[in-house]
Amino acid sequence: MNILVVDDNKFIREVVSAMIIDNGHAAIKADGHKQALDELKKDTIDLVLMDIEMPEVNGFELTIMMREEHPQWFPIIFLSSNDSEEYLTKGIDAGADDYLTKPVKQVILSAKIRAMERIANMSGALARANKQLEILSSIDPLTQILNRRGLEEVLANAWQVNERQKGELSILMVDIDFFKPYNDNYGHPQGDKCLKQVSDSLSETLNRSTDSLARYGGEEFIVVLPFTPKDGARFKAKELISSLLRKKIKHEYSSVLPYVTISIGIATKCAADNIVNATELIKNADIALYQAKEQGRNGYQTFITDV
Repeated sequence: MNILVVDDNKFIREVVSAMIIDNGHAAIKADGHKQALDELKKDTIDLVLMDIEMPEVNGFELTIMMREEHPQWFPIIFLSSNDSEEYLTKGIDAGADDYLTKPVKQVILSAKIRAMERIANMSGALARANKQLEILSSIDPLTQILNRRGLEEVLANAWQVNERQKGELSILMVDIDFFKPYNDNYGHPQGDKCLKQVSDSLSETLNRSTDSLARYGGEEFIVVLPFTPKDGARFKAKELISSLLRKKIKHEYSSVLPYVTISIGIATKCAADNIVNATELIKNADIALYQAKEQGRNGYQTFITDV
């Protein structure tokens, strides 16, 4: 661990640092609040050992400053020759996690470091687990692409960037043609397999890191294409349709072809458009999708906005 020792007394700093090094950890020394805060900005600090009685800014005040400026948790242990209950209570209230009286004994400091290391490791594991849960909550379990929640986050971000840079944002609403008769005749397990195959085909055709694919619901998908004008969106729609046809996924119950096909609705937000939000953009893509189905499916239509 990287352990920050904050004490205005050089002798105490050196003694405590030597104990830390003997325990196999790295000691980083600071003589007061300015150097301590600078070290926190430079290095990843796993534990802080801090004197309370320091000039200018005492340990209580410095702890509050650390907690405000660095929201990520790390343990703080106070070192003080004052062992009064008032000091202990004030230290914990300020944001410290433990309290040791001076002179510090090697065996006690070693035990405290081991205990804080265990807590820090558990905290890190919990943070990683929470991050993983957050990621999983945005992923569709069947297709392993973004779900509706993930789409909302991606689209909101794309919308903000588009507004800031006055670019063009396109979305494609994709629907599997005659998916209900596919499910009814081949069964739901095969239907799930079909959804995964279509999802994989769409993913393979998106070749920019800025593009995103999400399952919107049922057999519908949405493709988000930042910095893409109408012509670029039409080109991508053609690619998506052709790529899936090359897979030749059998569909004997389709009225279009004996293979699984898709229909696509395109909507684009330009700087001159009066589209107010991403929800309206999705609505426009849905209207264009309906038009694509009316035109015979296995194709695409573009929503024409009123400027």
